[in-house]
Formats: sequence, C-alpha cells, structure tokens
Amino acid sequence: MINEDDKGVLLELLLTESEKFGLKHDQIFNVERLIYGDYYNGIDGESRPYLQIAEIAGLLTKIAEYLEDFNSGSKQAMELVMFLDACDHTSRICRVLRQPQGNALLLGVGGSGRQSLTKLATFMNNYKLYQIEVVKGYNMTNWRDNLKFCLMQAGVEAKITTFLFVDTQIINEQMLEDINNVLNSGDVPQLYKAEDLEGIFNVGKQEC
Repeated sequence: MINEDDKGVLLELLLTESEKFGLKHDQIFNVERLIYGDYYNGIDGESRPYLQIAEIAGLLTKIAEYLEDFNSGSKQAMELVMFLDACDHTSRICRVLRQPQGNALLLGVGGSGRQSLTKLATFMNNYKLYQIEVVKGYNMTNWRDNLKFCLMQAGVEAKITTFLFVDTQIINEQMLEDINNVLNSGDVPQLYKAEDLEGIFNVGKQEC
C-alpha cells in the first residue's frame, strides 16, 4: 500500500468480507491502527504474551527505546526517526520472524529502511543477526562458507538467527537457488564436508 487511495481500496475489501461474518467497522477497528506484538513488556524471559497494542503513543516510545538500546550496543548506530508507519512495519517484521521458519520478502525503494527495520526487529526478538559482506573477489565458495556458518550457528549452536540478504548482494543466480532450498527443506545439497557432519550428528543424537 503506497498511498491513501490504495489503503482505502484494501479497507473497503476488508469491510466487505467482514460483513459476511456479521461484523461491523467499529467491532474490528477499535483503535487508530491494529498493531499486535509480544515485545511490549521487554525482550528477556520466556513470557512474551502476544497482545494488541492499543496505545499508539506508548508504542512509539517503546520502539524508540529499543532503538536507543540497539545503538548503545552496536558499532554501527542507526539514526532513525521511528514514525508510526516505521513502527508498524517493525511490528510486522517481528511477528514474521517469531514464526517457525519465519521468512519475509521486503519490497521498497532504496533507503526506505528495509534493512534497518529488520535489524531492529531482530534485536527486539533477541535473535542473532547474520549478513554476508560482498567484497572484491567474493565468489560462490565464499557464499557457501557463509551460508554454512549461518546454518551451523542456528542448527548446531542453537542460536536463533536472522539471515538478512539484500538483492544487491546477488552475484550469481545459484545464490537464490540455495536460499530457496533453505526455505523449502532447511538444507542445501552438498554444503557440508565430512568433518562438519560429526557435530551435526551429535546434536541430532542429543535431541533424540
């Protein structure tokens, strides 16, 4: 939805469909925006209830606090203005990442904040962030090594990880095929060497 006209069309479709369930507008949209999240009471601990965030002003303050905490512990601070749309998108990214095998394709013009909001959402979920660095001479061998490191970190070391991949980092179409394999099966054929398998098998035995 890139403008108010698009949002209006979507809202009209939603209301039309909701009438089939006997619901009225004020029963669905009881606040300015419908925003849900499990981060409002902090990122630590196992108790993170997924609740509707009715107080918009409180949401803006809370996410601004998360951004401040992120910047205080990061070598690359993000100087962002967390307006309502940005907070709304951050909440959506948080929700997607919290799902089992959650993944998202973020679309937008360059500089619109896709990477920054993903990094912030990862921090709010208390996850690890992994991103490749494409430098001169970067090749498919480097890519496979990076991908293996990320998967081993998530699978063997049990560190929940967000893998952030940008379209400008695509140097070979095979990279997209590898990502597709990860999304479909969680693995990439012929990625691991014989010495890697022992650690994987040991973790598998412990789980059994």
